[in-house]
Order: sequence, then C-alpha cells, then structure tokens
Amino acid sequence: MTTKKTRREFTNQFKREAVVLLRDSGRPLTRVAAKLGLEPSVLRRWRSRVNGAGQAPPAVRPGAAVAASAEPVEIRRLQKELERAQMERDIVKKRARIGCPPVAVETGSSMFGPRGAADNFLVDLTP
Repeated sequence: MTTKKTRREFTNQFKREAVVLLRDSGRPLTRVAAKLGLEPSVLRRWRSRVNGAGQAPPAVRPGAAVAASAEPVEIRRLQKELERAQMERDIVKKRARIGCPPVAVETGSSMFGPRGAADNFLVDLTP
C-alpha cells in the first residue's frame, strides 16, 4: 500500500512573507526554508518571482547604502559612550570602596564643595 503525497498550497501572502523573512533575517536560505518546513528550491523560486516582479533586490533598495554606511558610525559612537559610562562607574565604585565622599562625575567637585555643584550628577550606587 503506497501513500500518495498531497501537494501543499500556499497563499501569495505567505510566499511574500517568507521571502521578506529570508531577506531580512540574514540567515542562509536553507536554514529559513527548514524553519518554514519547505524545500530550499521552493523558497528560492519564490524569491526569484518576487525579485523579478519589480521589487529590487536588497542591495539595490533605495536608502540601503545610506543606512549601511550610517550603522558603523552609530555603533562606534555608542561604543565610546559605553566606555565612558563604564569608566565613570568604575571610578565611583573605587571611591566608594575606600570611603571617599561621592563625586560629581561631570564637574569633578565633591558634593560637599560649592552649593549645587553635584545636584544633577551624583551616581547612586545603592541597589
């Protein structure tokens, strides 16, 4: 007794969403196809049809080059900001360990110095 395999049908919306998932996820086609329960050739065919139907491939999309060039700049800025915050945190922790009074991080003055010098910049280490 042989069982006949039935052919599955997918809506156009599912096909478009699968292609968008493939494009936006950055994962290999074979992995996306496996996650969706498809053969890689099926997903490859859908991708070809979507790209051939007037939608530009991801590398040629308008604005893609601008977004790609802006990302490394933003990442570097955020890394510098993180390094500074970690350095400030380490200084405050070290001062707290040795029993020094809290320091205003931005001004460098002691909170017991001029009135209001540390009002907005004290770092609270209490949990």
